[in-house]
Amino acid sequence: MGHTLGSFWGLLWTLMLLGLPLQGAHGFFPNFWSRTMAFAWGSVTHQDMTEEAILSITLRLFTEMPHPKGKHIREEDFKDRTLLADDIFAAFFGPEVSAKRFRGAIAQVANANAAMDFLNTTRDDPVLHFDSELIHSANAWLLQARKEVLQAVRSEQYGIAREKLGQLLHTLQDFYSHSNWVELGHRHIHPHLLKPGREIKSIAEADTQTCSSCPYWTCEGNLVESLATIGLLTTGYYGTKPEKPKGKCSHGGKFDDSRYRDPHGGINKDSSSMFFSPHHYLHSEAAALAQEASTHFLEMLWRDIGNKQFMRLLDISPATGLSFVVDTTGSMGEEINAAKTQARKIIDSRRGTLQEPDFYLLVPFNDPDFGPMLKTSDPEKFWELLDTIHPLGGKDEPEMCLSALELALQNSPPYSEIFVFTDASAKDAHLKNSVEALIQEQKCKVTFLITEDPSRTRVKRETLAPDRFNLYVDLAHSSGGQIIFTNNENIRRVAEIIGDSSISSVTLFNHQKGAIFSLENSRKRTRRQAAKREVHLFWIDSLVDKVVMTIQGAIGAFTIQDPTDSAQSSTSVRGPLAEIQSIGGIYRVLLLSPVCPGEWRLVLHSTGNYSVHIQGQSTLDFLHYFAVPVDGRHPGLLKMDSSPIEGVPVYLVVTATGLSQPGSSSVQLEAVNLAGKTGSLGEMSLQRDTNKTDLFVAKLPPSLLANGSFTVILRGVDSEGRKVERAAPQVATVAGSLLELSRDTPVFPGKPVSVAWKLTNPGSLKRYGLKASSVPQLPVNISSSRLQLGLNETATGQITLQVPSAAVPGSVITITLQASSLHPAGDPTFAHLHLLVMPPSPVHSRSLPFCNASWVSGFCGPSQPQCRTGRWTATLRIWDEAGVHSVQEEGGAVVPHQADGPAESVSYTSDCCLRGATLVVTNRLGEKYRCRVEAPPEAPGKVEVSEKSDRIAQLEQEKAALCKQLKDIRGYRLSSHKESTFI
Repeated sequence: MGHTLGSFWGLLWTLMLLGLPLQGAHGFFPNFWSRTMAFAWGSVTHQDMTEEAILSITLRLFTEMPHPKGKHIREEDFKDRTLLADDIFAAFFGPEVSAKRFRGAIAQVANANAAMDFLNTTRDDPVLHFDSELIHSANAWLLQARKEVLQAVRSEQYGIAREKLGQLLHTLQDFYSHSNWVELGHRHIHPHLLKPGREIKSIAEADTQTCSSCPYWTCEGNLVESLATIGLLTTGYYGTKPEKPKGKCSHGGKFDDSRYRDPHGGINKDSSSMFFSPHHYLHSEAAALAQEASTHFLEMLWRDIGNKQFMRLLDISPATGLSFVVDTTGSMGEEINAAKTQARKIIDSRRGTLQEPDFYLLVPFNDPDFGPMLKTSDPEKFWELLDTIHPLGGKDEPEMCLSALELALQNSPPYSEIFVFTDASAKDAHLKNSVEALIQEQKCKVTFLITEDPSRTRVKRETLAPDRFNLYVDLAHSSGGQIIFTNNENIRRVAEIIGDSSISSVTLFNHQKGAIFSLENSRKRTRRQAAKREVHLFWIDSLVDKVVMTIQGAIGAFTIQDPTDSAQSSTSVRGPLAEIQSIGGIYRVLLLSPVCPGEWRLVLHSTGNYSVHIQGQSTLDFLHYFAVPVDGRHPGLLKMDSSPIEGVPVYLVVTATGLSQPGSSSVQLEAVNLAGKTGSLGEMSLQRDTNKTDLFVAKLPPSLLANGSFTVILRGVDSEGRKVERAAPQVATVAGSLLELSRDTPVFPGKPVSVAWKLTNPGSLKRYGLKASSVPQLPVNISSSRLQLGLNETATGQITLQVPSAAVPGSVITITLQASSLHPAGDPTFAHLHLLVMPPSPVHSRSLPFCNASWVSGFCGPSQPQCRTGRWTATLRIWDEAGVHSVQEEGGAVVPHQADGPAESVSYTSDCCLRGATLVVTNRLGEKYRCRVEAPPEAPGKVEVSEKSDRIAQLEQEKAALCKQLKDIRGYRLSSHKESTFI
């Protein structure tokens, strides 16, 4: 991003510092936009550390793997160079290979990391940011997150693994910014952090003073000297949840209210700005350790899961997967055989090459069934599954096509291409909006191969709608895929387009005249109707090769002409410009290499509807997402899972791929255009990030309206000043509402699950209908099914379901929430959440949680009418290896809890009318148990429970747990309503 622009935003942000309140505890700045908004150019962000760690480990991986061309990569060759994904990829796979999927995987991890500072369910949780001295619980959360990453990888749920990996790295990185590890003089990462079987010791207890007051923005020497002498760890408190105890350190910074409580100041090292970080002078040291810890964890993860799974986790592959959605009704014999032929051809021809697919997916459907979804990384297993698919009879019209496609989209990696084979329309057309939302979320292309003449409107006694395939046409167009109408005689040759699928594919031109067209009758109409001459211009830049044109419909003849005016007609099978194939009314035009750059001309003679699709191969491409600015203590851009929202300030974030490759390094990207159905919705200049050569941002115009759609087109020039354009394959649709889903505890078989939802209406008054569903289908309850929201109003609630006891660990439950605008009527908004089922804790894996009263004070005499005048307080210490999530009086209010060394403590106060209370503790695994507190004996004073009695209570509980384990050899699982009394 230009420095001038950054300075302007930084000055503006500095002027705003005095007036913007914010809650939430955060670590290093989230992403690149934070530097701009905070005027902290020297700050290292979570995004920087995460990307650098992934690139470093990928480079190390490549040095240990056999090079596909027999070369040898050395880490020294990249020393003192800025690591770029394109450079590392090119060194191993070759400069002609696109790193687009790899860049997408890195972005998914980095965005999940940054989102921890933005999302309501994560930004205020001190455990997730190593705040409030909750060091034991934060490390327990890290260990559980590690288990979830490993489970997701081993179950081949790589998208879930990337999300959890980003969250884990955020918390790990925050330890070095929020704790006093650096101030203690350590110059290496903590040896026991995030290490199974290791315990973090020497944590300051609740009554240990850790800081002295500092009245300045910069706080040097405000940590109590005895901490360094003894080597005690502490972290700062942020805000009021929990409230900072006397003598404890604050997080610090302009937006931390706890800094006003004695001792003043703070200890965070989040940034290089003194306004945000009292220990800003140690920011570089903290960031270096945080990045080292991230790199170390990634290397340990790589060694644990091996090369193949680590590469799939981060999409370190130049290839794409192979995804089929196949109609299995009785009329589909030829189509099924064509799919098998192409699959076998791809498996055999690409085996052992860089283009070998790294996953295979198959979803069969008919009427009334669809599925099951079959997914594997083993080509021979996929072939065995595909070979078992046979036509089974049943009606030809309609079928459960969209249900099967929805299932495929939910299980396909981003940037996949899915091929649908059918001869029938969709029975489940009501799923169109949900499928379109998944297409935009997953950035997937969908190509339909239809073996049915759409002009046919009668089958025996059944009348067929003439527009029955329009739905497929719309989905293919909005996804950037194709729709091919053919017949049984030609399906095998037409199916060869599957072999054109590549991650390096870029769309150069796409035109659809009319929704449907007949292949069988097109040439008959051509002979008896006057042909209309139509001209289409399209641009091929100097970085594109292997261009393929697909032309179908009512076309009598056509001519192609290159920028030098050399021409070739459709009657010439092989000429100076191309090889032309005619397959039953479909033309495939393969331009000869090298392709002449410049403006090309396609002249068509048509007598009706037709389509033209032109694509090529190029490593120059781009990824993009929409984001909203978040102000406050940690400003940044929050990636949206949805499309732009009407009325909400939205930025477009663009990551260009291939800019550093030969021929592309001289490309200057200048602007982004939003191309609507009737013309441009606006063109915005791209601003480049100062620290990254391939990262750009543009603010979208505020005039975008709900339900409007547009295509993102990136524009620039090459070294000779000729234009370069790339269009995003998927069409973006502006939504009228913002819908979010979240969950912060793991999911286990046989346990209830609660998912939080949030709906925001940025526009005028609306009435909504909410509908929740799950895959697999389970009984799902939602807290509200109807609601009304005014301008900028938000509603929240819960979705609940019961996970079956038979749920297999590693399986996924997908929750879908649909919010429909009932009045005024509008297209629905969707949100999806994927829940990974974790295995129950095995026997002996962890100690039984327990609690006991360490301090009881106050006086309650004999029962009397004036009982409200007397008060008593009990301090409860809780030991739970999983960490405490919340404590609540049974049937009452939430009770605050705080760190106390390796345990956590709760202070409960009541009048003497209540002589005891039951507190319900929920740990970080979602398990619940009860702890009992009671008033002191009828004598004034206080009772302090000694450490010795603490230890006796602990031993008694461990003995009880061991006895229970011996009685139940199949393992211990904590009941959700376990009665415990420790007084």
